[in-house]
Amino acid sequence: MRKWILISYLLLMQFVGLGQRVPFSFRNMSINEGLSQSSVIDIATDDAGFLWLATQDGLNRYDGRELVIFKKNFDDITTTTGSRLGKIVNGLNNTLWLITSGGRLEKLNLYNETFTPVRTIGADKTELPPVSCLFHDRNNTLWIGTESKSLYQYDLTTNKIVFVYDFSDVLGPKNIIQYVYKDSDQMIWVLTNNGYSQLYPQVGTSSLGSLIPSEKGTSFSTMDEDCHKNLWIGSYGKGLFIKKAAEQRFSPFIGYGDENSLPANLVIESVKAAADGQIWVGTYGNGLYVINPANATVTHYVNNKKDPFSVSYNDILSIKQDKHGGIWIGTDGGGVSHYDKRLNNFAQLTSNNVPEDISIEQVRAITTDRQGAYWIGTSSTGLTFADMRNNIFKTFHYPPAPNAQGNYDRVVSLYTDGQGDIWVGTQGNGLLVVDAVSKKVKTRFYPGHYIPDHTIWCMLPATNNQVWAGTRNGGLCLMDKQKGLIRNYNAISTDNQTLENNVRFLTRINDTTLCIGFEKRGIQFLNTQTGKLFTTQNSTLDSLITHEAIFKCGWYRQPLLWIGTLGRGLIACNLNTGETRLINDEQGLPNNTVYGMLPDEQGFLWLSTNKGICRFTPPASLKEVGRSSFTAYLVEDGLQSNEFNTGAYHKAANGMLLFGGIKGLTFFQPGQIALASQPAHVVITQVMVNNQPLGNDTGIAYKKFLRLPYRQNEVSFSFAALDFVSPRRFNYYYQLSGHDNQWIDAGNRNYVAYTNLPPGRYAFKVKAAQQPFDNSPVTTLSIQIDPPYWRTAWFILLCVLLLVGILYAVYRYRINQLLRLQKVRNRIATDLHDDIGTTLTNISILSELSKKSVLQKEDASTFLDRIAEEVHNSSQALDDIVWSINTRNDTLAQTVARMRRYAAEVFDAANICYYLQLDEQFERYKLNMEQRRDCFLIFKETINNIYKHANAKQVQIKVWIEKGHLHMSINDDGKGFDTNTVTHRNGIKNIHNRAEKWKGRITLKSVPGKGTLTQVSIPLS
Repeated sequence: MRKWILISYLLLMQFVGLGQRVPFSFRNMSINEGLSQSSVIDIATDDAGFLWLATQDGLNRYDGRELVIFKKNFDDITTTTGSRLGKIVNGLNNTLWLITSGGRLEKLNLYNETFTPVRTIGADKTELPPVSCLFHDRNNTLWIGTESKSLYQYDLTTNKIVFVYDFSDVLGPKNIIQYVYKDSDQMIWVLTNNGYSQLYPQVGTSSLGSLIPSEKGTSFSTMDEDCHKNLWIGSYGKGLFIKKAAEQRFSPFIGYGDENSLPANLVIESVKAAADGQIWVGTYGNGLYVINPANATVTHYVNNKKDPFSVSYNDILSIKQDKHGGIWIGTDGGGVSHYDKRLNNFAQLTSNNVPEDISIEQVRAITTDRQGAYWIGTSSTGLTFADMRNNIFKTFHYPPAPNAQGNYDRVVSLYTDGQGDIWVGTQGNGLLVVDAVSKKVKTRFYPGHYIPDHTIWCMLPATNNQVWAGTRNGGLCLMDKQKGLIRNYNAISTDNQTLENNVRFLTRINDTTLCIGFEKRGIQFLNTQTGKLFTTQNSTLDSLITHEAIFKCGWYRQPLLWIGTLGRGLIACNLNTGETRLINDEQGLPNNTVYGMLPDEQGFLWLSTNKGICRFTPPASLKEVGRSSFTAYLVEDGLQSNEFNTGAYHKAANGMLLFGGIKGLTFFQPGQIALASQPAHVVITQVMVNNQPLGNDTGIAYKKFLRLPYRQNEVSFSFAALDFVSPRRFNYYYQLSGHDNQWIDAGNRNYVAYTNLPPGRYAFKVKAAQQPFDNSPVTTLSIQIDPPYWRTAWFILLCVLLLVGILYAVYRYRINQLLRLQKVRNRIATDLHDDIGTTLTNISILSELSKKSVLQKEDASTFLDRIAEEVHNSSQALDDIVWSINTRNDTLAQTVARMRRYAAEVFDAANICYYLQLDEQFERYKLNMEQRRDCFLIFKETINNIYKHANAKQVQIKVWIEKGHLHMSINDDGKGFDTNTVTHRNGIKNIHNRAEKWKGRITLKSVPGKGTLTQVSIPLS
């Protein structure tokens, strides 16, 4: 989405060929490309590889494709004697340290994107004055320079202030610490506005160093150490100083001579010793200086308003190097400029670097003359001569031939013959032979004058200094410079259809065979000795011709004939076996239109397309062609544009390859192409969950684990290769382990989405690579999608336990039921034995006694009365047992009704007056069999005691329910008894036992001669 502009404003490869100094090309990013503000104050890279840019109006994070802006403000105050600039310092554990407006120190946690102001440090909460500079040591020590003459050595691991250095006594009371640096010997250098100091933190001492004894009060700005352990230090107004490894003091550095000098009064804001040994010096107002100690050169770069590809501004505030060796230059008004040696792979001729009257756009043909100058044919604006050695450019407009067709300035083919003359093939204006020295036309050929057609698409050298010329309608012509047409060859008929003689390319198979590519008729071969045309049987080629494949270019290397087409891709034909394969974008070809094709000395084939230039590595077998066979280069890499033109390709005598396109000429030495020295690291830039951005998703690049609930099972990922030269050139491979069985080729697409992922653990892996099984670094994000709670282990375990509990409860219930049934059986048996059995025994005894006393009527009558009583009691006991086990009597109302009947039977027979008061709520309650029986027996026992022992005249009975309890109150006016007297009767004891069995309560109140009150309370279950 960021459109970077890249150009070599001087012709790089020509300078390389001459052994001269190579000027750098820069690409620039400003507020127009999304930067928050045009003044880039400081630059840093974090551990993930992101680029961070501080401006007055924001903190910018850049991944090569997109900018993410955080709202932060940074100071940008610069003068010729000092500056107050915001800072970015990369810390440990995904942390950035920032000095924001007003000298405020802040900590940015990259993992969760939280900014934490640091107002105090250490366990004792020491308050920080305004901070001016920072240095983060790899042992997790933060050196904090302030505007109030103090330097803090702060141990982040222990949260302790190790030491506070006060420079007021050493450097004066009004100094400001402007820069802190630690060299390879572990010495701390402190630069201030009034000199510098060296610190040895291991012993905690400091000593003053003197730059130039005759000068005092120098304000120093920045420092760096090169690969030879030389220290470079910049100053405000006194230029650059150097302290070589073997020397003790700094000395001014003013260059290597007149042409490689450095002004002594520079205001230097930034110095960067690059990994390649060059020293980059950024000045305030004087642009950029690049010192190359190895070559003893100093190159000066300044902004050129006519050249948008020079350094963007002359006020340079910061210079930093990224992980790939690229140099980033922050300016005070022009955004950021970027240099990378890969940006200088390609040189250009465009309207930006030639005079205004020179035609250079819409290039259709290219050749080089004996002196190495370029001849460039354009589509409609004439023939341009470009001599870069002598900086000579000129465009020629040759007059039309008789009966010329259309625009006579259309040059579509060029060739330099052995005598140095330039053959110019036009579209509609015939064929011209131009003297390369005088630039004048020596001869020309047109219809009616030694050539059958006005248009010559292509040319190829023949023997005897003659030329093969492919025409638009006249087939193939053998041309001689003096004699004109030697012989004309027209296509032979193979299918009895109308012939077309539109020759688009020519390539030599061997010394006696020429391959002719017709635009819509395929290929035919010419035996140059016999002059015979012939074809070969090839069903694949015939099929392509049937589908109107338009041929654009061709090249032969034993045994393969390579053919570029319009929109159909690249055709590879094995002339020995007849095997033919079509290679297109599915196999990795950047674009299916191939305009030009040139081999290099390393065996690569370079193709120009509608999507840049690509380097093709022909494999041993055509079946092995894949994305790893292609390396694509786009406009970001230095091309004139991504779109090229038919016929605009040429290989110079020195091996240089030239391709022309819609905006000019691109040329390069293929053996000097600088590729990435490091594999590209991929970061995950965004995660979308259910089509919504994940909270704080810009911090996802630093995370290793992502946990989601089961409903959030639609996940998409965006990712980017952190290579700032040409990130869109990378081929991405991804795999979701646990879902994908193998790596998936995404091509250049940096986005992937997954839907309806089942719960489980996954690992999303992505890499930028040429093929899926190389050693490119893999970025991994572990993902866990939690199952719904009903599928979790704890829920399943809970369900199992619940099921076991239910089964156990059912089992225990069944056992209890069986025990209860057994208990009922035992009770019935006991009751039958105790009540009925005892009664029958008594009846048996009384029967025997009555037999013996049958003659004594009085005794016999007594025994018979007893027998009748025992039979009655037995009948009543049996009736009680049957009643208690009958489920129809479960309600409390049935129990109370039986109480009423029993009281009526007993008291009516005994002429005892009784009063019965019953509650109306009995129907709402049920009693189990045991409780029902015990309640009735308590009542019955109490009634029997009154009947047998009380001699009562009146009895008051009340039964009611209150607070979930069954209450009975029975009061008689009998003779009463002493409740403290011990008795051997079981009646009262049984009453108490039955009430206690149900956690009830019995109260007996009796006074001799005044009756008895029995109160019963039993909870209802």
